[in-house]
Amino acid sequence: MKVMVVGKEYVSGTSKRTGKAFESNVAYVTHKKNGVTGVAVDSVWLDPEQHPLGSIQVGKEYSIDRDNRGFLLSFDPV
Repeated sequence: MKVMVVGKEYVSGTSKRTGKAFESNVAYVTHKKNGVTGVAVDSVWLDPEQHPLGSIQVGKEYSIDRDNRGFLLSFDPV
């Protein structure tokens, strides 16, 4: 699926459910969706080691691939 990055941020903290520390880079994206007039919006949580915040470019298109359970397989510039 092709998406357009419209925002990004670094988040970290402790999970309320598990009590474990976490950190992630979040890309806010828009994409086409059946039944939506205009575009749909979503957030994509990315591993900071694989996708440093500085490498995520706002205003650029990316290709996202997910497995059958919805887990992210790839997040690559188009």
